Amino acid sequence: MPELPEVEIIKKGLADKIVGREISDVEVKAAKIFQGNEDSIIGAKISGIKRHAKIIEIDLSNGLALLIHLKMTGQLVFDSRPNDISNRVAGGHPSKDWVADLPNKFTHAIFKFKDGSILFFNDLRKFGYIKVFKQDELESSKELKDLGPNPFTKELTEEYLMQIISRRPKIKIKQILMDQTVIAGVGNIYADESLFCAGVSPLRPAGMVNRSELGKLIKCIRFVLKKGLEYGGSSENTFVNVEGEQGKMQNHFKIYRKTGQACPNKCGAVKRVVIGGRGTHYCPVCQK
Repeated sequence: MPELPEVEIIKKGLADKIVGREISDVEVKAAKIFQGNEDSIIGAKISGIKRHAKIIEIDLSNGLALLIHLKMTGQLVFDSRPNDISNRVAGGHPSKDWVADLPNKFTHAIFKFKDGSILFFNDLRKFGYIKVFKQDELESSKELKDLGPNPFTKELTEEYLMQIISRRPKIKIKQILMDQTVIAGVGNIYADESLFCAGVSPLRPAGMVNRSELGKLIKCIRFVLKKGLEYGGSSENTFVNVEGEQGKMQNHFKIYRKTGQACPNKCGAVKRVVIGGRGTHYCPVCQK
């Protein structure tokens, strides 16, 4: 599943392509993917795009908004001219759809614009979604209201994490980092990399991580996420940006998916365990 850097890159790329375009028609091919009245957005222009954790918000000129989550295998494909592959851009899970005729059997929603361009929502496994909301009701929606702070905001502090951890001291620290109600946008990859950067074992109960370590962990979260943005995201989990280009962050992983290899600190071998159902990579020597 794309994490904060990957979704931010898709958001920025799409903003360059679709903001200002007027929706002339919407075709929903899989009812479970699209929640809301598609007719309510026809005639509206795209006025802006935002990101909330791993969710994309597309604002419309009529006061409505679309919330889009790509989940594991979703993708957004934009054609400036129908089936002109030379002008196609996309973001999310790469597949033959980059060069295929669209729509196809994995296309579940089609947004047609007044100028003839088209935005396709494809999803191999149908885990993703598109939901229509009134913009002034977004903050109270179940999708957004419980999200934790953006990692780059001042709300993410040692005091904030200590308060969260005081209620769940026995849960492993990695599970705290991946809980979207605690920190919005950090997933499996960047949690592993952040914990290694901070020298904290993902197996440690959160209540045993002290204030100083939490401060270092916050700095490391921001550091590895900035690296993810700088290198165009990670393509380890089949991510590409809206230009169809793979990210390069996977070439700069320190610990993620390095099982059995030497720790970058040359103190031992990387080990893999499962925490909360997710493969977890760490060095048992230097991550205390």
